[in-house]
Amino acid sequence: MFFSKPLAIMVALLYNYYMKNFVFDFYNTLADTHTDEHSAESWQGVVQFLAEREIESDPQKLITLYDECWASYSADLKETSKYAYPEGNITEVYKRMAITLGGALSDKEAAMCAQIARKDSIRKLRLFDGTVELLKTLKRTAKLYILSNAQSVFTVDEINSLGIADLFDGILLSSDYGCRKPDKAFFDCLFKKYGLKRLDTVMIGDDMESDGKGAVAYGLRYVYAGGGAAAHRVEIITLA
Repeated sequence: MFFSKPLAIMVALLYNYYMKNFVFDFYNTLADTHTDEHSAESWQGVVQFLAEREIESDPQKLITLYDECWASYSADLKETSKYAYPEGNITEVYKRMAITLGGALSDKEAAMCAQIARKDSIRKLRLFDGTVELLKTLKRTAKLYILSNAQSVFTVDEINSLGIADLFDGILLSSDYGCRKPDKAFFDCLFKKYGLKRLDTVMIGDDMESDGKGAVAYGLRYVYAGGGAAAHRVEIITLA
């Protein structure tokens, strides 16, 4: 059962029990984000990078290969992973793409490819208005965490670029753990690493499936953050 705004406020007031841990999703909860991986413009840098390694390609071919290799990689993970919701590492996708094109990439080169493509595909990456103020207010009395379905090869840099990394007591990205929300195992990673308790922890995110259902199934309170967490400041602050 999701905790709506009135219910969250009522529970906090009735039991006088406030949250000690606030767990945030990152993309479109803290950071207003839009990318386009299916435009030719987004792949020009990768085309050049591969050409320097004598791997011939073109943007349209890479767009198709990217989708196909992600699909095949995801299918393989479902067959081999111990998790209900496995998460892969995007560098493996680029290594598969290179092989299909008749070449090969090292782990470092594949990571560089992922970073180039990501940078070129970003159309918007900014904090929602009021995000820093919200986080600083919560930080006075609680601990803050990020639990995000994301690729660390570029997400770490994006969090740092927005200047909020130091506000968090812990940051967990799914590609580092082999599983993703709503998998119970990913929540376990956070709770075991930092010794959190479910009773005094709330999950805040914009995705009702991965954030909401995952949190509720794990026994956590959940605040829906469509339009960004800062847009739900009153509800969130009431829990602190």
